[in-house]
Formats: sequence, structure tokens, C-alpha cells
Amino acid sequence: MEISDWDAKNDPHIDESMKPIPNDPCMNLAAIDQYRMNHFFGYDIEKEVKVLGVLENFYAWAKRQDDSARYQEARSFYRQHRVTPYTVYRQLKDNLRRLKDRLEDSEIPEESNPDVERYKTLIKKCRDLVPTENAAFRKDFDQQSEEHQDLVDAKSDHTGILEAYLKSVENRKHAPPRRLTQNDQEQLVAFLKTKIEAGVIDGKTTLPVNLQDYISDFPQAMHLELREFAEEVLETEPDNGAAYKILAIIVWESKNVRHGESDRDLILLEQAMNLAPNDTETCYFAVRKYDEYFDPLFNLTLTALERLFARSLQQNDSDLYQWLAKLYKEVGRTPCHIYRHLMKNPDSNSELIERCKPLIDQMLQVFQKRLSDEQDDWYALRGIGDVYETLGETDLGQNYPWTPHSEFKWSQSAWLGKQIPNFSATAFDGIPINMSDYRGKLLVLNWCAKWCGFCASEISHLKKAYEEYHDKGLEVIGFSLDENETELREYTEEHEIPWVQIYDGKGWNSEFAQFFGINSVPSQWLIDRDGKILSVHTRGERLSQLVKLAEATRKGNRIPDFTAVDVDGNPVSNTTLHGKVALLHFGYIHKEPELEHINKLYTKHHENGFEAIGFNVGGWRDEEALRDLVRRENHQGHYIYADHDGDHAAVGEQFGFGDGSGSRKVLLPAFILIDSVGKVVDARYGKVHSTEAWATRLEKLITDNL
Repeated sequence: MEISDWDAKNDPHIDESMKPIPNDPCMNLAAIDQYRMNHFFGYDIEKEVKVLGVLENFYAWAKRQDDSARYQEARSFYRQHRVTPYTVYRQLKDNLRRLKDRLEDSEIPEESNPDVERYKTLIKKCRDLVPTENAAFRKDFDQQSEEHQDLVDAKSDHTGILEAYLKSVENRKHAPPRRLTQNDQEQLVAFLKTKIEAGVIDGKTTLPVNLQDYISDFPQAMHLELREFAEEVLETEPDNGAAYKILAIIVWESKNVRHGESDRDLILLEQAMNLAPNDTETCYFAVRKYDEYFDPLFNLTLTALERLFARSLQQNDSDLYQWLAKLYKEVGRTPCHIYRHLMKNPDSNSELIERCKPLIDQMLQVFQKRLSDEQDDWYALRGIGDVYETLGETDLGQNYPWTPHSEFKWSQSAWLGKQIPNFSATAFDGIPINMSDYRGKLLVLNWCAKWCGFCASEISHLKKAYEEYHDKGLEVIGFSLDENETELREYTEEHEIPWVQIYDGKGWNSEFAQFFGINSVPSQWLIDRDGKILSVHTRGERLSQLVKLAEATRKGNRIPDFTAVDVDGNPVSNTTLHGKVALLHFGYIHKEPELEHINKLYTKHHENGFEAIGFNVGGWRDEEALRDLVRRENHQGHYIYADHDGDHAAVGEQFGFGDGSGSRKVLLPAFILIDSVGKVVDARYGKVHSTEAWATRLEKLITDNL
């Protein structure tokens, strides 16, 4: 059986071919695939009419089959295409809602449009097709049901069904998962219906705690039944917060497309929060769904967080602590995370930033209280350190050290700027590896696999950096995500890889890949000599640039020798800076909030021997434009046009800012403070989240070294 790649022009041909053979599995699957590719374009009700007829025909054929190879192949294709009665149901519900909105906007009565009734009829047909689908493609279901006892007695009044179900979920960790029997499904649906009918009591719903975490495991038939029931309840009880909450959970569980703030399903989340005013779980659920791509300015996320904080604090501090720990563990979009993103554009995001600050203050208080009760609490240490880092109080943040642990859901980006934890392993050639042995060295962690098409092309860049800097203290540890040791050895020999490789044969399930949150290969991390993770993205030529930056910004190192001329024609070099404390700052030199503070520090301390040198390494088309800006804004100190096509491009490259805007954007702005003999006193690169705190700390370092 083979299904061709059909497009819209083949639609009529499929229709014609199906007329003489309506139950032919190949033609039905072709029509199903055509719907799958095109159902989300437009609101053509005829598409749903057609695909429901196709599903009905296909199920009729499948019900008559035994467990033959042809049936197995057809079922496999059907499951891959993922078009079910519930798929069509969701599309019908969305289209019906849009139709009603258009009629309401036009002030046209619903009963005057025949499509409204047609949609309702088709929705009922979807419900009726669910048991038919089960009979056609879940023939093993009855067999499995007979092999397993019901979670509760079929004659019970669903008492204890939730406890029994949750116990079965917990047991999945130790045994293969089992499907819910028909009785189990009916009991769970009946149980949840009673909770929906109960509505809201004392400002909270009585729906099970953490329902959203396991409702995805419910069969689609249960989703459909509960969704329909909740909507029926809302027709007579429009203020039922429980109905809105379960609707929000079910609808948002299956959403793959975001429509921004115009998404009408936002009403479900908003109403669920409003109608259950003491329900913190609903607010947390909303935060989980307001992801960064859907809510890029975090306006909706902040609203949900404000409600979550307020409702938690009505209970006690420990309640808010638990929700904050869940945010760090499961979501990652904490107020600190949001604040850092908003500060990328502080002027346009000023109102949101002001809303975010009180949440950060409350976080700090809650975590400090927790730490006073439990001195080694990981989430309190993590949270306080995060707050101080976000606000620019890096020295204070160092007083709350924390190390990763397996409970936290890490991603690669979460490791940036952190200390690499100690770990030990054995390379696949028997060489013992201990992270403590690499202290004082530059280290690259190289995550790769033979099956990765891009990994091989990265080897030449990695070998170039290895050969250039190995004698100066650069080491590489490879982490292979391969599952065949023989193939890995052949790959290593073929490319003459000189560094050690860690291999456990588990692929993506490798212990280290899981621990470090590796989600793509090739992935190359750079660790500085003090064990700090400088980058988790060092592909291509960028690795050599970052090595230069790591060495140029390491405390105690002398900066590279350089010679340049500023935009006013004044020479600037290591010699002209001798005997002075100087701040070298690299960036776009355009509306950067740090420039205002640099100007103030220069005016205040220049007569005592402080100098400031700005290097433009991106953002200006030519030196004349930079000169005009410096004079117009009255920026103090020296400014050098060191962009990749400028006369002083080599100066930027000496410090690790090479050609290519992509590499510069991640690192800028960068600041290096040197003492009177040219040694690095302090350095940082990346966005400054609190310029006031940064400037205060910088001024102290300047005065200490003058």
C-alpha cells in the first residue's frame, strides 16, 4: 500500500476515484491525508462533511477485516495521519465559534444561517463515530480489557476512581502502561462531571489537583465527552468556574497553533481565573500556556503571575514558595526571566518592567524566609542568586552558591554563566575523566554523533582551535550520542579525532545528555579556566573567537597589545593607557543605557586617572556616522570604529569580536576594566539588567584601583 503526495489539485480526482470503491483503504487514506494537510485553511464546512464520510467508509472497511498484514498496514497509516473524529470535532468547534462571531458582529441571528445547524449536526456525528473508530482500529482493546480488572467495580458510584487511577499512573514507573477499560473511562467521566457541576466553593474548584498533568493520557473520547458536558453546563450556568477550568485544560492541551492576543480561547483561561478567585492552580496553568512565542511581551504572563502571587500570599509564604519552586522546575518563566527579556527594550517596556519589579521583591522575601528555615534549600539558593544576578548585584549573588541537580528541568541556555559541576566518567577507551582535573584549563565539551549530518563539518573548526590553543591549555571532551560503539570508533579514526570521548550507547537518553539538557547536535560548550560556562553555542569560527575573549577577559591577564586611532584622530594603545585605570567597552554604541553611566564616571574620575575607550563592533555603517553620534550625544572618552569592515577591525578580532553579526549580538555589550599596568580587574559581557547596580559596582572597582 502506498499513498502518494497529494495536493489541492488532486482533490477532485480523489473524489471521482472513490465513487466506485467508497471503502477502498488506499483512496480513503489519500483523502484523509489531503484533509490533514489542508483542513486548517479557511472555514469550508464541506471539508468536514467529506472527511467524516471518508472516516465512516474507512471504519466500515476496517471492521470487516481480520488481523491481516493489509489491515495492520492500513491501521499504521491511519495512526500516522492522526485524523480522528476528535480532530475533526475540534476543527468544527473552532469554525462554528468563528461563524457565530461573524454573525454576532454583523448582528445577524444565528438561526438565519443554515450552517450553524449543519455544524451542530456534524459535531454530533463526530461523537457518534468515536465508538465506531474503537471497533475498527482498537480491536485489541476488548482483549486487553478482559485481561485487566477495572480500577473500581463497574457497579460502584465512581467512589475511589480518582485514587485508583492515580495509583495506576504511579505504577507505570514500574510496569508497562495499561489502557483504561470502558468502565474506567465511564467512571472517571462521571466523577469529573460531578466536580464540574459542583462549580466553585470558597473561591476554588473541586476538580482534582494537577488534573492538567495527566488529562493528556485520557482517551480522545473522554476529552470530547467532558468538553461537550462543560459547554452544556455553561449554557445554564455561565458563571461556573469549574466548567471553564476543565474546558481550558482540554482545549489548550491540544493546541498547536498560537494566534496571539486575538486567540478567542484566551477567554477560557481568563474566565477560569476570574470565576475561581482563590484558585492558584488555574493561574499556574495559565502561566504554563502563555509561552514566549505566544506572549512575547509577557503581558498575559505577568497578569497570571500577579494573580498567582496574590492568591498564594493569602494562604501563607510557604504556599508561594511551592509555586515558585514549580516555576523553576517545570516552566522557567519566572519574574526574573521575564524582567531580563523586558530589559532588552527598557523604554518601550517600562510599564511591564514596573509591574515585574514587585514580583521579584516578593520572590526575594519568600526565598530568604525559606532559607532562614532550611539553610541548604536548593530552590531558595537558586532563586536568591537569580534575583541578585538579574538586578546586577553579582557580588551578593555569589553569597548564595548552588549547583545543578537532577530534579531541575534544565535546558542548554540555563547553564550559560554557571559553574560547570564536578563529574567523573570513563572514556570509551578506558581513560578516567574527572572534571576537577580540568580546572585551570580552557575546556570544550563537544556533543556529537555519527548520524548527525552537521557534526562532521564542525570537526575541522574544533581541530583548528584545538591545534592552535592546546599547548596553551585548551582541552576537549567529546560526548557521543551514538548507540553503536564500533561505528563510533570508525568515525573517530576516520576523522582523526585526538580528544577523549564519553560514550554509554544510550543516544539521547545518555545520562550526561539528559543532565545537561542537550536537545540538538552538534553542540559545543566553552568553559573558562575558572570553570565558568562562557557559551553553549560555539559552532564554526566562533569557537576561536570565544577562546580569545575568554583569555582577554580573565582576571589578572594582560589585555592584547593594540594600536588604533579614535574618531577625533587621537592615538589609543596600551602605551597611552599605561598608568591609568581604563574601561574598554565593546558594543553598538547606540542608545545603550550603560553609556550614560560611563559618561558620568568619566566626568567624575578622569582627572584622577580614569579613561574610557569605546569600540564600535557593529551597528554603524561607517566611521563618520559614529563620529557624528559621539559628538551629538557628547559621549566622553575615546571611541574607535572597529567594525569588521573598518580600519581597526583587527582590534575587535584581537579581543574575540570577529566578523559576523550573529557572533557579536550574543556577546555584546562587553566591558573590560584594566588596572594601571594593563591587567584585567573585572570583565563581563552580555546584557546588563540593572545599569544602576552595575555602575555602582564598577565605580567601586575604579576607585579601588586608582
